[in-house]
Amino acid sequence: MKKLIFIFSTLFFLFFTTSPAYAASFWQKLFPSLQIKDQTERKAPDQAIAPEIPSDDSYSNTLTEDTVTCSGHGEAGRSWSADDHKTEVVKTDVNGNKYTENIYQDYDAQDLDGQIDLNNLSNEYYRNFQSFFARGSIKCTEARAKNSFLSLEMTGSSASLRSLPTTQINYYRSQFLTQAAMSLNNSQQLDTVTQDYQIAWDCQGTCMEMTQDETKTSSCRPVYLSELIFGLQNEKLYYSTPDSPPENFPQKILTPVLSHYSGSCGTYGCYSQRSGGKSFVPLPKEDYFLFYKQLNYIPKGNVNSRVVVTNYNGYDTANDHPINPVDETHNRTLPNAAAAYSPQSTTLSFVNPSQQKPLDNTDICNDSKVSPYVSRDKPQRKNLATFVKGLIKRVLAGENFSKSVSIPTTSTYDNQIVENVQISEQAFSNMIPSDSLDKKQLLTKSFSSKTPANDKANVVDPGFRSDLLYQEMRSLLRPASW
Repeated sequence: MKKLIFIFSTLFFLFFTTSPAYAASFWQKLFPSLQIKDQTERKAPDQAIAPEIPSDDSYSNTLTEDTVTCSGHGEAGRSWSADDHKTEVVKTDVNGNKYTENIYQDYDAQDLDGQIDLNNLSNEYYRNFQSFFARGSIKCTEARAKNSFLSLEMTGSSASLRSLPTTQINYYRSQFLTQAAMSLNNSQQLDTVTQDYQIAWDCQGTCMEMTQDETKTSSCRPVYLSELIFGLQNEKLYYSTPDSPPENFPQKILTPVLSHYSGSCGTYGCYSQRSGGKSFVPLPKEDYFLFYKQLNYIPKGNVNSRVVVTNYNGYDTANDHPINPVDETHNRTLPNAAAAYSPQSTTLSFVNPSQQKPLDNTDICNDSKVSPYVSRDKPQRKNLATFVKGLIKRVLAGENFSKSVSIPTTSTYDNQIVENVQISEQAFSNMIPSDSLDKKQLLTKSFSSKTPANDKANVVDPGFRSDLLYQEMRSLLRPASW
């Protein structure tokens, strides 16, 4: 009971003290909308562009194992008019009067085209989850770190650091840093969650925070997450289990980190190459200790989903079906959503997930309904082309003709994303009174979302219901509702 009271009071302070108008603009800046970038790749991100945006051109997971794929379809079609294939001929009747007659020609119906409009596809789950659990940036002094933890503004510490005992947080930090170290592997890209992103600046031996303008000078070098392992390699800060005594970081973690910072640009890459030629000079150990004590174990960054469109480079007119399929794969990044994919997110349910009754209707593929609540997060426009190339039919003179072909699509997600969305919605539902759940029928809402424009395409995002539960929980924590 005490734990739940603490959590509720924490949530209250986190959300009540931020004005809605300010929050909307601030979130839009820190957590940009969904984008689709064909050049996006699985890699450790470059220098951070803002404290909450480690990178906008990379994602954490490789989508190689334990995935869930939903099928859908788009369309390629076209209509032809006989009037477009006619010639007006002037003739003379028996009385010598001239008249005009339309002469129609046979024509080829060729090439079908269309597009899948992915604009306004996502829901707000990923942005809100990131802000709720993964926000907060590293401060360079003890005083600023304390003020950040006590701050009730959106720039303060996240709920994840306020709601767990220190022993558990230390264990999750160990797992978090382990994944950061593993992400440095360039020759075998492991399906890690955490990316080794930038956390601060080192300006000639002086720590500078990510938000300070002075860091734009050439004298500053980026400080990355993995550098904490390097700077604290001789300290007993690694916990193999939540209950185990601390020990030194194991060799499997130290090997990639020491290699990365030694100047050797081998399997694990090197600091100078990644940092535009900057030299690595360690900070004082007390700085690394200060960073470690502030480190939120919930990853920032992006996760990848994938949309595959099966187009056709031919058409069999005799059997009336498209042929020569060609799959086009599009990496579709869900920004700032790594927290939702984190293996540590099981701790955020606040109640043991095995003791909770899972919510109904959690199938991502079949439980996707058009709803007026979706399409709130507005990504940059991106259309995926659909087409069938080649002769469709030789059409006889004077005939109109139209043809459309269903274009198969699939959308693939890491199954861990789907599972942890389920965990987060369980957590949120635990904090909402049953009468509110029943009155608004929140538990019967769709688990996933898609927009009316994408109903046929059936490209979905898990997290629609979880975000509705989050919004309700947040509204109940405001004094007007108490």
